Amino acid sequence: MTNLPRHLSAGHHRALMQSIDTPVNLKYLARFMTDFVSDPTEADDDRSDWLYAQGFLPEKLELYDFGTHDIELYLSDVQRWMTREINGDYTIVFNNKILFTQVFRNFCDIAPITAVWRNGRIIPYDTVWEDCLAGRLEEPRRFVAKPLGGGGGGNVYFIQVNRKSAVIESNDDNRKRFTLPVEKLNTLFDDARVPFMVTEFISQGAYSKTLYPLTVNTVRMLIVRDPETLLPHVVRTVQRIGTSDSYPIDNFSLGGLSAEIDIETGLVGPAVAAAGPHKGTRLEFHPDTGEQIAGLTVPNWSTIVEGMKDLFLQVPYIAYCGFDLILTEDGVVVLEGNSYSQVRLFQMHRPLLPDPTYVKVLKHYGIYRAS
Repeated sequence: MTNLPRHLSAGHHRALMQSIDTPVNLKYLARFMTDFVSDPTEADDDRSDWLYAQGFLPEKLELYDFGTHDIELYLSDVQRWMTREINGDYTIVFNNKILFTQVFRNFCDIAPITAVWRNGRIIPYDTVWEDCLAGRLEEPRRFVAKPLGGGGGGNVYFIQVNRKSAVIESNDDNRKRFTLPVEKLNTLFDDARVPFMVTEFISQGAYSKTLYPLTVNTVRMLIVRDPETLLPHVVRTVQRIGTSDSYPIDNFSLGGLSAEIDIETGLVGPAVAAAGPHKGTRLEFHPDTGEQIAGLTVPNWSTIVEGMKDLFLQVPYIAYCGFDLILTEDGVVVLEGNSYSQVRLFQMHRPLLPDPTYVKVLKHYGIYRAS
């Protein structure tokens, strides 16, 4: 085990767990307890007690390298849930994809909304969706349909429409690929239990496409606002990469890969997976295509980082966000923002808490307790 840096104290995870008493944080503790009981990871009683006392799910025994890094260096699962409160009332901007699009399109490139499905009907945002239904398209168009709220990559549909029919692919095991006549396109949402948003499909650039051409491979960038200087701080960035297991999306929880990007240089490291046949393996090359991953450098990386910092400065009421970015030939398109970003895709490479600015943010919002 390594010695803890000066900004951390031994036993801080246990201290936080023992201090939870507010209704909001008790709600997150209850969620953690439910997840803990349902976690299928095999662990003996001693290991389970050790993890529970510090706020970690049993799955982290398989995903995190506790043999190399002290558990005190990792953000716990309870802490990750508590980060949901950092943006306060403005969390709604991230929880509703329409609102996120309407706010952030003023400051950056973002996929335009084509239509919304809500309460059993489609609400077009322009004439494109009606043109699709009427077979009036002059050339094929591509769209993405996804739930308005939540995350995890579930129920995502990729739609390619021509004048007569629409070919639809999804990560729904019961509806992987199917075709609808254009006049029946609205029936795609007949069984949906939540509202959906349809946006224009964004084509990734040559670098991203090389990683795995069958999915859009996005960058997740975790940015926080230093509570003292109020300046943005990039905590960690990773390149997400799709696989045959995660297809047609790059989702890390569904078998996609995560490769850390060095914040200073843009150098891409080895990839890891949290699920699927490659779980627990460090991959220098893509398991399906054999294409190189580790050792690549993201084009125009410093421009991307500075651009995202500038974006953060233009929206002063947010303090914590994991942005998903599509790297195109012309620049960056912001796909969405996550107010309590999943952290496995970061911490499977190395823990987050050695970053003193990140811990400063956690302390400021009561998500860290010194022992």
